[in-house]
Amino acid sequence: MPAQTDTIADLRRTLVELSHRAYALGLVPGVSGNLSVRVPGEDRVLIKATGFSLGDMTPAHTLLVDLDGRVLEGTDLRPSKEMFFHLAIYRRRPEVGAVVHLHPPYTTAFAAVHQLPPALTGAARAFLGGKVALVPPAPSGSRELAAMVEAAFRDPEIRAAVLAEHGSITVGPDLYSAFYLSQYLEDAARTALLVRILRGPQD
Repeated sequence: MPAQTDTIADLRRTLVELSHRAYALGLVPGVSGNLSVRVPGEDRVLIKATGFSLGDMTPAHTLLVDLDGRVLEGTDLRPSKEMFFHLAIYRRRPEVGAVVHLHPPYTTAFAAVHQLPPALTGAARAFLGGKVALVPPAPSGSRELAAMVEAAFRDPEIRAAVLAEHGSITVGPDLYSAFYLSQYLEDAARTALLVRILRGPQD
């Protein structure tokens, strides 16, 4: 049991580290955005508590929940309202070890007009795998959104999704992989918008 306790403590520290990094990079404003990570080999997940900025996160702002959303430790905090789609992905995709949901500005610009950023570079094609899902708009934190996210991630080749009028979701075997993928998606969106500027109006 001590070894498992150490593992959870390490996961909390990594979740906090990448939360701070996401905020510092301008990938999420205010108290929005949320990260989660599966405890290896278990049906338990650490997820950000609601109401806290990623920039202010501490290990105490992470909650351990099961795949049904039950909080497994004594606390007055509540899990992120987007917990439903995090857990839906973990239930659907046993190989997924982490989920990162951010509001990166360039990706969100595409999300606002219900478009996917094109993969114009070799890096985008290599790391995004050429397949990114576009999830229709739905209220944040709703079961409706969770169901649509789950449907998008049924395809095992999907590792990233753009939520229309909302932001992005990326997944991976661990937190670092999922976080880096969100950066590749944002880079693809930024590059695509700069290319449009350079090319000018197209007839």
